[in-house]
Amino acid sequence: MQTSVQYTPTKEQAAVPLGNFDIFEDETALVNRLYYAVPDFKDGQFFCSFFYEENTFYKESNGDLTLVHSEYGTDNLPESKLSVSE
Repeated sequence: MQTSVQYTPTKEQAAVPLGNFDIFEDETALVNRLYYAVPDFKDGQFFCSFFYEENTFYKESNGDLTLVHSEYGTDNLPESKLSVSE
């Protein structure tokens, strides 16, 4: 059975959540990263970019977390790791 799906491009690209990781934690602080993928089609080809949101929290004595810093970044891989043999 063959199925055909119509591709309908949209102007807005939605970030797809990939993972939620604590990258550092001690008695007073927690650093967490939320990773996302942003898929896109251009000229009939699929592309996907990646980014993370890094959040730093202060740990209160009662266990609550207070956000003290937030930033976005990318994990840039060396070009050699991105090449695909055909």
